[in-house]
Amino acid sequence: MKSIEKIVIQVIFFLTLISANAQETNSFQEIFDLVENTNYFKAKELFELNKLRLTNVQQLYVEAALNNAFNQLEESEKAIDEALNRKERITDSLFYKLAEIRCDNAIKLYQYKEAKETILAILRDYKQFLTAEDVLDYENSLKIWSALENVKPQTVEIAGRTEIQLVKDKAGLNNLKVSGKKKSFHFIFDTGANLSLTTMDIAKQLKMKVIPVEIDVMTITGTSVVANLAVCEQLTIGNLSIYNAIFLVLPDNSLTFEEVDYQIYGIIGFPIMEALNEIQLTKDGRMIIPAIETTWNESSNMAMNGLTPLISINNKHFSFDTGAVKTMLYSAYYLENKEEIEQNYSSAKISFGGANGMAEFDGFLIDYTFDIGGKEVHLHNVDLLKVKIKENESCYGNIGQDLIQEFDTMIMNFNRMFIKFE
Repeated sequence: MKSIEKIVIQVIFFLTLISANAQETNSFQEIFDLVENTNYFKAKELFELNKLRLTNVQQLYVEAALNNAFNQLEESEKAIDEALNRKERITDSLFYKLAEIRCDNAIKLYQYKEAKETILAILRDYKQFLTAEDVLDYENSLKIWSALENVKPQTVEIAGRTEIQLVKDKAGLNNLKVSGKKKSFHFIFDTGANLSLTTMDIAKQLKMKVIPVEIDVMTITGTSVVANLAVCEQLTIGNLSIYNAIFLVLPDNSLTFEEVDYQIYGIIGFPIMEALNEIQLTKDGRMIIPAIETTWNESSNMAMNGLTPLISINNKHFSFDTGAVKTMLYSAYYLENKEEIEQNYSSAKISFGGANGMAEFDGFLIDYTFDIGGKEVHLHNVDLLKVKIKENESCYGNIGQDLIQEFDTMIMNFNRMFIKFE
């Protein structure tokens, strides 16, 4: 018969094991939820505190997800390979999440065929984890990467320090001169654009190779427009040369706003910007690509949600969009502060536009203070939306030019993943 002491010791050990397993599960679930809600900054902090509580496979999944978000793509791939090669059992749901990350890595590394094959595997093997909307999104993406699977990767030539004068258009957006095949146009410089885009007319004038695929592109207003693809063999911006750049090609009328007599010729998006390593935008309208990158000794305050830059401010995560004139707050902020907002502000109609026209939403105009590098920036009449524009919206808002213009220089570095204001 076991002694009372032995029984007590076994009970204590059993309870300790249960407690440890619960901590492990709860820690991973909390980190997983933060990653799913694109709050990579808090996920990284929590992972560093709780890493040893996770299983090896859980650790590798988080490393793959965070390295992807903080643009360490090769490290993300190594973590995925190690997770898949371990003997430890991986659930189908985690296999699916690793496949999602691998697809995003492939897109950012210009490995279009790998992206296509990964999407095919997701649709074939993990359909049970997809909503009907997810399936449509993947099928739409499959059209893109299937059409591009034999296209050469994008490359960029940077001839030392580069300085380009930006031009404000009538909507107040920064434009830069782009040239190709003896034609030049002014394109908007937009960190909020997942891919570069232009119209069919401009694509033809710049002698781009148009690929007819008819894909659905979601606009900022929540509507969609049918687009095609194009490959620009060489695009020149100042003394920068970009080869094999991918463009979405929209119908000519999609970027025309007749009510305000305004025309967009094209937009330079994330894949081109990221390839420049570091971009500096000055208050007096210059874009600078430095020969030596800026020093940064703090934690990364920029991450990527797919092809959309995010910034951490006020311990919250926002999308970062140099193509937006005004900063906007989203429904996540409204829901967290609903009582205070409704007590202090009157409801208002919020109007804004994108490709395919204008849209109007219910919301408020509020005052909001950002704390950036110890400097408080007070913005008045900030647009606040009551409901989500897109189903997968997870940020607290979108940072626009009104905040950026409060500083002399804004620096984006895609190697060490920071946004610095000076």
